[in-house]
Amino acid sequence: MTIKKFQYYNVGYWFMLFIFLAFAGFYTTYFTRIFEPNPPIIHFHFVLMAIWLAMLIAQPFLIKYKKLAWHRLIGKISYVLVPVLLFTGFLLMRNEYFRNIARLEKEVTDGLQAYSQPEILKLASSSPIALIYIVWFLLFYVWAIINRRNSNKHARYMVATALTLTGPTVDRIIGIHFGIESIAGVSSFIISFLLIDMVLAYLLYLDYKHKRDTKALWTCLLVYVIGQLFFFIVPLFDWWAIVMQFIMVTKT
Repeated sequence: MTIKKFQYYNVGYWFMLFIFLAFAGFYTTYFTRIFEPNPPIIHFHFVLMAIWLAMLIAQPFLIKYKKLAWHRLIGKISYVLVPVLLFTGFLLMRNEYFRNIARLEKEVTDGLQAYSQPEILKLASSSPIALIYIVWFLLFYVWAIINRRNSNKHARYMVATALTLTGPTVDRIIGIHFGIESIAGVSSFIISFLLIDMVLAYLLYLDYKHKRDTKALWTCLLVYVIGQLFFFIVPLFDWWAIVMQFIMVTKT
């Protein structure tokens, strides 16, 4: 990696913000219940996320202080960590999907609602936020690895990967601590979406200002915007419930 072309030496300090966001976002739903009976996969996923965040923070500092051997070693460790991390994230998403189906079916059984089975599947598939963040994470991480020998692109794709932590943390803070589920009839998830877009827009402005290549950041912003539109539009269609049922692998 060419040191003199790397402009994100101090981005590790900004990544540290996710420590506080994670604690605030998961304080009520995880940290206060850490000793309660919970599926082991929840704790396993949390540990993997903590390791990933520590690696994310460390990497730019290792470049800054010219510890390139350590930087490369941690990068190689991520080749194993990230697939397992994403798989555990998928398992948690799948568990939540079937929990929602069971809850809706119970409401029907108890006579509280009169949903048909297709309506239950559509309601259970109405918020594909976890799937979208998993796809974003995977795309940006893969692009970062593909461009690992190009420090400028690699750093920008890793920033985009890190920004996927915004949703799970900020969304919980807004929903749990402030009780905001919608704003003017729009899902409160739009707040974390806009935060991500504004960060990328600001980084784009800096690249334009300093006459740097903006292709990587434009790609990141475009992918984020497409995913955000996907979140609001696609679940409105009936076929999306069928797609989600296929992705989740129907229980037998």
